[in-house]
Amino acid sequence: MGILSRKNIKTKNIRYLIVLTLVVGIAYGIGISRLSFYGDDWIYIYNYHLAGSESFSLFTQWDRPHSAWIYILTSAVFKESAIAYHLFVLFLRWLSAVLFWRVLVNAFGESRTVDIAPLLFAVYPGFQQQPIAVEFVMHFTSLVLILLSIELMILAYCKPRAKMIPLMILSLAAGGLSIFTCEYFLGLELTRPLFLYFADHTHNGGEHYRKPSGKMILFELPFVCITAFFFIWRIFIFSFTTYGPKLLTALEENFFNGVILLIRKVLQDLYTVLGASYRMIFSRPALVPTGAAATILIITGAAVFLFFHVSDKSAMTKPETQKKSGLLLTGAALLLLSGIPFWGTFLDVSTEFPWDRSTLSFSPGAAVVIAVLMDAAFKPLFFCAAAALVTALSVLFQVRNTYVYINEADKMNDYFWQLAWRAPGLERGTILASEDIPLDRTSDNDLSPVVNWQYAPENTGLHYDYKYFDLHLREGVYYKDPQADIPVDHTYRSHTFTSSTDKTLGIFYKKGGCLQIIDSANTGYPDLPASLIRIAPKTNTDLIHIDPESPAKPPEPIGKEPEHGYCYYFQKITLSQQGGDKEKALDYAQEALRSDLHPLYAPDLAPVVLAFLEAGDIQSADRMIEATPIGSGDVDYLCTCWQDALSNEPASWELTNFYKRHECL
Repeated sequence: MGILSRKNIKTKNIRYLIVLTLVVGIAYGIGISRLSFYGDDWIYIYNYHLAGSESFSLFTQWDRPHSAWIYILTSAVFKESAIAYHLFVLFLRWLSAVLFWRVLVNAFGESRTVDIAPLLFAVYPGFQQQPIAVEFVMHFTSLVLILLSIELMILAYCKPRAKMIPLMILSLAAGGLSIFTCEYFLGLELTRPLFLYFADHTHNGGEHYRKPSGKMILFELPFVCITAFFFIWRIFIFSFTTYGPKLLTALEENFFNGVILLIRKVLQDLYTVLGASYRMIFSRPALVPTGAAATILIITGAAVFLFFHVSDKSAMTKPETQKKSGLLLTGAALLLLSGIPFWGTFLDVSTEFPWDRSTLSFSPGAAVVIAVLMDAAFKPLFFCAAAALVTALSVLFQVRNTYVYINEADKMNDYFWQLAWRAPGLERGTILASEDIPLDRTSDNDLSPVVNWQYAPENTGLHYDYKYFDLHLREGVYYKDPQADIPVDHTYRSHTFTSSTDKTLGIFYKKGGCLQIIDSANTGYPDLPASLIRIAPKTNTDLIHIDPESPAKPPEPIGKEPEHGYCYYFQKITLSQQGGDKEKALDYAQEALRSDLHPLYAPDLAPVVLAFLEAGDIQSADRMIEATPIGSGDVDYLCTCWQDALSNEPASWELTNFYKRHECL
């Protein structure tokens, strides 16, 4: 490889940082202000809301007791600000890429392979959960610390004794803090000897690799001790609180079958992180407008292409054969060693939520291996084009992923505002039970904090007043006998909840439809899950406070109250009908009709049309129906709702004709 002058290296490094910043900024910065909290973010933030920063010491004892410091610090600074967390994780993502670049440069020297690997790492498409910012602030902090530790170790190794000692102390502290905080990046820790070995070769300018020196072994020894202590603590002292060592169990039961299972999983996971992850970037970029997608591809592709093409030619040449083999060996080691936490427990590694989180551990190794393969496959000009194409498509994929989460935030906003309109107050101890929840980045444990924040914003301590249950998970535990009143004592992390199933409120929601309170009166609602039909008799609408002093309002991160569309009037009419206020229900129905609002889902006509029928306004009922396409499968449900509600009313000539016109008779 050509020799670069210090000036050329400095100029090239500045250009590289500009390109890296541009790539990361576009990939994760577009739409960042529209992101909310997702998944376990809500549990972490609500924990802070309930009990302050200090409570994380207890909160994290369940799975990662040494991670509390991160949440104590970030919650004290960022409070309950979603944008603050997203910006911080964006910064950590950028910083991790910069540190990874410096580690590779110091270990393997300047080359086009070393330059492309951190770009691929920064926008690795397998991992798609960066928008879950509060939860993953721990992972990215741990990643930054381990990369910083390796960089400091290499610098210490190359410095005289006076500078070496403080750098080593900082490196040991950062490395130990990283692996005890989060075990995701054990692969980087276990590959540390390779980075040091190749850095020794690069620093000494040798043409051939030599055996590890005594100095190298002494440098590694304290890190080996820390890592060994971590494994002893994690396996034998803290133990596997969440996931068991399934590999050991499988080997004990049948050693040969256990080995076969391990080999299959390793091969499958390697395909996932190398093949399946990158195959996704060639799919159509749904959710991103065509013009915006083209602009993103052009800007990022051009920036990467020009960097490699215009930069000093010697910075673009291939690394020597030895350096290339060293990079490939290091990348392969990173991939294999990163799999230890997942292969020892047989945890899923997937490109699908929620297990795409596992691919984050493999991303450094995947980036290095793919960079080496690209280097081997292409001459300089074609390498520039390939690097630009893969990076630009990966950037576009991450932008598309951001829009997936923005769409999820919109659904959360619609869901919880509809719940607030329909149930402005709830009896303490209420359990909201649902299934087929149309929220793709949440579980019921994640939704319980939102419900509590919405209905009891003044609460402090670690006890919940409300609970959200996904019947798919909880039916077999609490609703085996829907007629029985079963005590509910549900603890998650440090948060507790006590109530009983007689305080259940069934709810159902589908995208495009209006949120439904499910009870015995509407079990015929189309597409209703069987579990909700079974518990419908348990639903007690008296748990809803119709006119509370302080009506419920979703927490601020859910977003502002949306414009009042059809479902707003649906909820207000249903609430008024529950309270027996037919006049108020009619007012809302007339306002919806005047505003030319109609449901997207025909069964949601039921309460609005009923408001007109109860007032004897058949003409308005007809107008509302005529403006809404009604499928043949919806007619029975609508007719049953109206006829059951009006069964005690005298059958007038107008009402009878109405039923005939709409095939109810």
